Amino acid sequence: MTDIHILVVDDDLVNRENISHILEKDGYFVQKAVSGEEALQKLQAHRFDLVITDMKMAEVDGLQVMTAVKDMAPDAEVIIITGYATVHSAVEAMNKGAFYYLPKPFNIDKLRDLVSRALEKTRLRREVLNLRRQITAKEGITQFIGQNHAILRLKDDIAQVAQMDCNVLVTGDTGTGKELVARTIYELSPRANNRFLPINCGALTEELMLNELFGHEKEAFTGASKWRKGLLESANGGVVLFDEIGEMPMTMQVKLLRVLQERKIIRVGGTREIPVDIRILAATNRNLQEEAMAGRFRQDLFYRLNVVSLHIPPLRERKDDIPLLVHHFLAKYPGPDDHIKSISPEAMAALQDHDYPGNVRELENIIERSLAMCNEPEIKIYHLPREISSPGTITVSPIHSCETSAPATAEAVPCLTLEENERRYILDVLRSVDGNKTRAAAILGIDRVSLWRKLKKYQNQGIDIDNATGQKKKKKKEEG
Repeated sequence: MTDIHILVVDDDLVNRENISHILEKDGYFVQKAVSGEEALQKLQAHRFDLVITDMKMAEVDGLQVMTAVKDMAPDAEVIIITGYATVHSAVEAMNKGAFYYLPKPFNIDKLRDLVSRALEKTRLRREVLNLRRQITAKEGITQFIGQNHAILRLKDDIAQVAQMDCNVLVTGDTGTGKELVARTIYELSPRANNRFLPINCGALTEELMLNELFGHEKEAFTGASKWRKGLLESANGGVVLFDEIGEMPMTMQVKLLRVLQERKIIRVGGTREIPVDIRILAATNRNLQEEAMAGRFRQDLFYRLNVVSLHIPPLRERKDDIPLLVHHFLAKYPGPDDHIKSISPEAMAALQDHDYPGNVRELENIIERSLAMCNEPEIKIYHLPREISSPGTITVSPIHSCETSAPATAEAVPCLTLEENERRYILDVLRSVDGNKTRAAAILGIDRVSLWRKLKKYQNQGIDIDNATGQKKKKKKEEG
């Protein structure tokens, strides 16, 4: 008749079996729990549309079961049945979210009517949530900026795969936005009300990853004074992203494969299997099929992850999207008083001519840095990094030694050593911020102490920092 799942919780065998029999005759799928503890386990492993629970039970009572339902499945309803009805307990149950408080003995037709009304409320609530997702779907997809035909196709695929509960493998070069795609899938999915958990597989050692993902039991190892829930268990009902999955050690790949197959975990030092209801997304900048063929990645895990594959093209293959991205980042990083700057045609042309080995992330950093260097209403080509504004040459202001007093003039010089390029760039940034070391360090992406050490090193090499950054002239002018 229907695909509706109901959980019946009662420590009284006769009541439990009678209610279950009535509901099964009406065509519902029914699971039974003999205690509140068993009900909590079933709630972790399955999704129910309605829970019918007895109030008085040992250890975990009906109110505690209802609290768990509201945490794990907030769109489901709860009917509480009790043989010890009081006004106080009824008020408490209704205040905590019970659909109805039904005293024993009860009429079968009354129970059927309550079940029907509770399920209708659940259905309407889910319809509203689904409509909201459909309305916001377009907004969610627009987080991924671009009108290139490959990106438009990718957006359609994201919207479609988000409604499925299958594993997804997201591939693309570093900086293309793999985590953004995964997060958008999550936000448009039926699991959006639960947790999104990104895990960087390249940032954890094998031992740390094992403990973080699966948790541990008390005294599982030295220092484990109490049991600890793992990340996979804490994300129950939600979505887990394994970022840079190609970096995962082989032994951990075996354990992840078991989770995908069994949907169960075992804590470190434990023996009990714990069911987990999670959707797995994975992201990588590697060709996992080639890695599997070469024996560096498990083939069985690759096929488990690669149920649906989404590939993000690099920015160099969709340069027609660069203007859209530039204006998006200009709006994202407005200047003082929320003033949004524009960009000159020459600067835009230079940005479109660059190949972006760091992809969208690199373009975002370029715009943020250019805004920090720009004191004008419009970003000009000379505000851009030198590798973009003058490809093949580096436009710099010559560095003056202590004996040099000639004014600095801009000139194009051949590519220099890495150390020389770094020194000239650091001094140019200092010059652009009038010698403010805190601002210079922020633009350079280093701390103030690191900047101080580099400047000290240049002074030891005989470079007059004030003269090189124009501060000496400024001081003379102020004295004059």
